[in-house]
Amino acid sequence: MSSKIKIYKGTVTAGQTNGTLVSSGTGLDPIESGAIKVPESGYTEGSWIKLAIRCDNGYETVEDTSRHARISIEDSTGVTLWQLAPDNAGSAGTPEAWGDPLDFVSKVDDTNTIFWARARVAYTEEPANDTSVNIQVAATIGAQ
Repeated sequence: MSSKIKIYKGTVTAGQTNGTLVSSGTGLDPIESGAIKVPESGYTEGSWIKLAIRCDNGYETVEDTSRHARISIEDSTGVTLWQLAPDNAGSAGTPEAWGDPLDFVSKVDDTNTIFWARARVAYTEEPANDTSVNIQVAATIGAQ
């Protein structure tokens, strides 16, 4: 069964239906953070990546446990290397703590709802293209 809510990247505009569907399970069209230089100590953060979620045409989220949707990073070792933030007038709003999920308390319909993500690297890491992290959206979906 296919998901009725999906994540989009690239050129995404709030209230529109544009963007490129992020691959699901194949890794063919992933979210990419871009290159981040490994620091001499501590962490270095990458740039914010503008993303969107939206339901398939004719569907919307239904409130469940005081939220409409939850975006989370799924990986046991790299989860704290990603951060999520809501949209605030076209920019990343106040971010969640590194590795924490982002909840949407407003309904998500069949047009883009914008959110932001960014990655960071620790000084202990070797330069590599990390493909072990998954981003997931969980929601209860109903017909409009």
